[in-house]
Amino acid sequence: MIEISKYTPVVIGDATLYLGDCLEIVPLLDPANVIITDPPYGCNKTEWDTFFPVEWYPMAKSKVDMVCIITGSAGLKDSVTLVGEDFVDVIAALSKNGRTRGPMGFINWLAVVVSCSKPKLGQNCFDFSVVGEKPDHPTVKPIQFMIRLIDRLTKEGDVVLDPFMGSGSTGVACLKQGRKFIGIEINEAYFETACKRIQLEYDQGKLFL
Repeated sequence: MIEISKYTPVVIGDATLYLGDCLEIVPLLDPANVIITDPPYGCNKTEWDTFFPVEWYPMAKSKVDMVCIITGSAGLKDSVTLVGEDFVDVIAALSKNGRTRGPMGFINWLAVVVSCSKPKLGQNCFDFSVVGEKPDHPTVKPIQFMIRLIDRLTKEGDVVLDPFMGSGSTGVACLKQGRKFIGIEINEAYFETACKRIQLEYDQGKLFL
């Protein structure tokens, strides 16, 4: 049986980051409040984006009250199918100044499939603008989008788990908004990028204490 001690996390303030496979690490973690994650869509946008992962969901949902899967239109059908009877709603987020390619042409919105339990009452849509950095990751989500999403789905002090951390946008948004963060990433290069971004955000935050 694998023990959590096998993995030595990088701890940066209220962020705990694991390099490894979420299928091994998630079962070993203490409960969190919500999962907010951006798994591969299986649309072959890059070399690791060849399939839509499903094995993580049953074990991950046992650790939290709510699961929120960020997806473009390419992964929306698979995400809704994955959560099945756990489905609650879809949040639509409109990018006011950015767009990517989709099945029907250019798209400028992101979807978030919410499952297991309802977030606080409010609208199921919002808009955001893309500004600032562009980390070295082919499917990075804008930090302004992540901040709006964190505010919509969580409250200050909540623990947010991301089994597919990528370049760490969820973690950066959590630190900005006063949430605790647990991130898991299997790709070492992306993990290092996430550590650097979250460390920078933590250091900047300390300047204002």
